[in-house]
Amino acid sequence: MVVDPATETRVLGRLVLRGVLSRESVQELFDQARQAAESGQPEPLSDLLAASGLLSPERFALYLVTDGEDVPTLPGHRYLSKLGEGGTASVFAVRRLKDGVDLAVKVLKPEIASDPAMVKAFLGEAKLLQRLDHPNVIKGHKAGRIDGSYISIMETVGGRTLQEAIAEGGVFDEEGALYVVLQAARALEYLRENGVVHRDIKPGNIMVTPDNTVKVIDLGFAISDDGEAGDGATTIGTAAFLSPEQAQGRADLDVRSDIYALGATLYQLVLGELPFSGDDQELVQKAVLEGLSASATKGGRISAHMHYFIEKMMAKDRDHRYQDPKQLIADIERQSQGKKDLDFGGAPEEESQEMLRKRLARMRRRRGRR
Repeated sequence: MVVDPATETRVLGRLVLRGVLSRESVQELFDQARQAAESGQPEPLSDLLAASGLLSPERFALYLVTDGEDVPTLPGHRYLSKLGEGGTASVFAVRRLKDGVDLAVKVLKPEIASDPAMVKAFLGEAKLLQRLDHPNVIKGHKAGRIDGSYISIMETVGGRTLQEAIAEGGVFDEEGALYVVLQAARALEYLRENGVVHRDIKPGNIMVTPDNTVKVIDLGFAISDDGEAGDGATTIGTAAFLSPEQAQGRADLDVRSDIYALGATLYQLVLGELPFSGDDQELVQKAVLEGLSASATKGGRISAHMHYFIEKMMAKDRDHRYQDPKQLIADIERQSQGKKDLDFGGAPEEESQEMLRKRLARMRRRRGRR
């Protein structure tokens, strides 16, 4: 594995900060590397480290691909890279050696693993993902404890989240936005059929893969009627996307809360802003008390049909929303097929997929020019 010296230096610095290596031993390595370079026979830090006996080459290679993380050794897998980091866990790409399949492994952070409630929630999500199997929901494979660390292995999802797409390219066209929402709604219907409420639908938890498949991810806040995951009595989720009943801390949440959050996601996709502004406390209050801005939804920035979708998905009274995702799916499909109820000449789904593909390609080109 060829690694640039800057990466080696950064990782060694992290290992010093975390107490894996002493500052003195690493400084001695740097001195040896400098002397070797001055003599005209430079040596990589990794070779010097292996010769010193401080870390095995295999362990240092693991630290390099995981950016200095203390991660468990997974039998039958090879670490490839770090994919991301959240408040409770880090996520890494690994390759299963028996068949070359790439997977993602989520590792619960050590400081979080000391909390039994967090461990229960982490394993509950993992167990739930193993039970679920739908093309629009991330798939879980295994979970457990290895080398003292709690892990969850799941499918790896390429592409980017809707939040990343918005940040890089601005608002979506209406056809592309509805194509995304249609697939997400299919995921919500599948979850509903399996007694699951996601409770944290938002652009950051919806991914679009390179082949334009939409994947709902991160079921860490989900509740299920079989008790596998979640605590239904807590105001939990992301403030900007909380339904009124979720903001009130009601325990009787159902899929209509997720439909509200998907409506808020649609709002951001087509308008480029959140439905409400303010800090978390203000957002919670506005979710309960304030209606949507008429200037945003009725001011000509979106079509009348898009206004209808958003208003119906985000109705304050959940009895006035779509009562299940099947109703939302039917409305979007009717509109996409040009049927009378919600017809505004929309493109068929395959054309919407092509529009989304072109839009994401434009985003990637803009990103490459930066």
